[in-house]
Amino acid sequence: MIRKQGAWGLWWLCVITFGIYYLVWYDRINDELAAFTGNERGAWTRWWSQLIPFYNLVGLHRTAKRLNDAHARVGSPTRVSPFVTWFWATGWFASQTRYLQRRINILADVQVSHQAGANVHA
Repeated sequence: MIRKQGAWGLWWLCVITFGIYYLVWYDRINDELAAFTGNERGAWTRWWSQLIPFYNLVGLHRTAKRLNDAHARVGSPTRVSPFVTWFWATGWFASQTRYLQRRINILADVQVSHQAGANVHA
């Protein structure tokens, strides 16, 4: 199940905890996305990958692509730009968390609506 979280609250948690919560969040969303898409988790999906220069950007790029895959699977028109995720968003006050979380929240809403629709037809 994909969990929703306030994008600004997430960003502030990352600031207040000096980035520790970012590592927890990154690991959690990649776990949820891997389960949702049925893909295995690679090393780039782990929290520690975000500590390695340049490899952290590869991980963000791939996370954005996996999020796009998840949206495509449920027929959502929402898309995430991998380039914006690792290039523009990280340079703009570490806003990759807000950028990704907003799109994760849309995925969570779509997932809930699909489950509600399945319950109505059952």
